[in-house]
Amino acid sequence: MDRTRYMDAREVNLLRATAENRAVRDLRAGRKGGVKAWAVVDTALSTGLRVSELAALTVGDYDAKRSALRVSRLKRKEPLVETLAIGKDLAEHLRDFIAWKGDAGEPVGKADAMFHGNQGPLTAQGLQQIWKAAIRRAGLPRELSIHCARHTMAVHLLRKTHNLRQVQKQLGHASPATTANMYADVTFEDMQAGVDGLYGGQAVSE
Repeated sequence: MDRTRYMDAREVNLLRATAENRAVRDLRAGRKGGVKAWAVVDTALSTGLRVSELAALTVGDYDAKRSALRVSRLKRKEPLVETLAIGKDLAEHLRDFIAWKGDAGEPVGKADAMFHGNQGPLTAQGLQQIWKAAIRRAGLPRELSIHCARHTMAVHLLRKTHNLRQVQKQLGHASPATTANMYADVTFEDMQAGVDGLYGGQAVSE
């Protein structure tokens, strides 16, 4: 995985903090933009969903009792619905976000879109625009598209769990070979740590 295609921990924390702080300010001021952007950023980074899968999420796909999301995916060109485990932090965030949507007058029926804009459900392009704006606000490289959230989640999940099968299921890859070819390799950070101070910084006297 090329280093330009995912974010390291510092970049992730910076993006999350910037998006969340804006959401807090907008919530106090009665604005919607920051609240929606933080929900998009958090969900993308915490799930690794494709942008098309994010756009297809509905309110009813959120399962509060199981801390899970129901995700519609295509595998080998066949539609498939899977249940995706999510962390407690995201589960609480989505619970609060859906409650906020209702208070803000947005539709919150089970079939209604999770991410809704002024003109209706947000498309993949709309989600990409929200992501790009959050990247700019955080001062991060502009080439980081919303798809990099998927790569970022995979890289960090594999480093945490060392479980390639879990990463495969999280990303919805039909074949474990696809996951292995993309992520089962040494990361840039590991390479950097390996070469840093390689010779101990000790000069040799002639």
